[in-house]
Amino acid sequence: MERKIREYFRELGQIFFPAKKRRYWGCFLLIYLAALVFTANDAWLYQTPIVRITEVQTKKDGVSESARGGKEQHYRQKLKGILLNGEKKGKSVILKNQYTYSNVLTQKFRKGDQILIGLNTSSMSGTVKVLKRDVYLVGLAGGLLLFLILVSGKSGILTIATLLGNALIFGVGFSQYLKGRDILLICNLMAVLFAAITLLILNGCHKRTWAALLSVLCVLGCIMGLFDLVSAHTEGFDYSAMEYLGSLDDPDHLFRAEIMLAGLGAIMDVAVTISSALGEIVQKKPDVSFGQLFRSGREIGYDIMGTMMNVLLFVFGCGLIPTFLIRINNEVGFLTIVKLHIPYEICRFLIESIGIVLTIPVSILVASIFMKAGGRRKSG
Repeated sequence: MERKIREYFRELGQIFFPAKKRRYWGCFLLIYLAALVFTANDAWLYQTPIVRITEVQTKKDGVSESARGGKEQHYRQKLKGILLNGEKKGKSVILKNQYTYSNVLTQKFRKGDQILIGLNTSSMSGTVKVLKRDVYLVGLAGGLLLFLILVSGKSGILTIATLLGNALIFGVGFSQYLKGRDILLICNLMAVLFAAITLLILNGCHKRTWAALLSVLCVLGCIMGLFDLVSAHTEGFDYSAMEYLGSLDDPDHLFRAEIMLAGLGAIMDVAVTISSALGEIVQKKPDVSFGQLFRSGREIGYDIMGTMMNVLLFVFGCGLIPTFLIRINNEVGFLTIVKLHIPYEICRFLIESIGIVLTIPVSILVASIFMKAGGRRKSG
């Protein structure tokens, strides 16, 4: 039994770490560890004073009671640490911290944590600002990149490229918005670029990719047209309850931009799956009829439609959990929350779900035309 287990793990190692690529994996791992070590010791890059905690004393500090009768324990901490940067580097600092059991608005600190502080140089004391988290961010990001490359190989590298490209588009787009450009125009361009860059990098430049891209753009146009049609024949939304509007002059543009970008990933996934599958069918059986292609694409769509819609439901639902809990805890009625605070999320979910359903026939039609037209040109 033990021999079989060893052989099994040896085979797994040969699959994920072939001899030719072990040197590359060693380099990746060294770079990852070096990045972790660097960020753990990069306090000299910060202008804000950073302290490494060396001693922690924690005491109970009473109990608070909420309006609904709930009780929560409060704690008081006395922290002693060493400055890691600035003119007073190496000096000891005394800090005080308060936190609650839930840690919703406060945080408990432990020995070894690095924290950013406001320093009083005369008394060598200070106020706690926030935990230094760059090590954790680098660890998570580096772990994600390593797992992507480990599991997907070249496809993982391409996925990383699309993430970086889309992040760059986000940065450029919102920098243009801060310069006064129209948010709706910016998001229109961003949606096209997101779809084009993601599909072209991951799938290459061929008919399946162009069919998927055209399908995505057609579906986006359809769902936005549907939204405009319904809005034109109804009272529309009351944006006065929309949070964090600030001084925005046209919240309708902001909401339309959210709708356009919210379900783009799910729509692209459905379009790519159907286009790739139909492309494989045409490649294996060039004389397949349009009706057979349509039926095959419909069956594929049935398999992925429910999954994608549930993904959207979970994404929007998870974002609503804090809203529900906070308002219900403050005795706001369920129907009031649904009516005033989350109609936008419900609308986004419904529109994007319609988009997913609509992607199936649109992708089948576009992919079939692309594939069959290409096949006729080759046979002719």
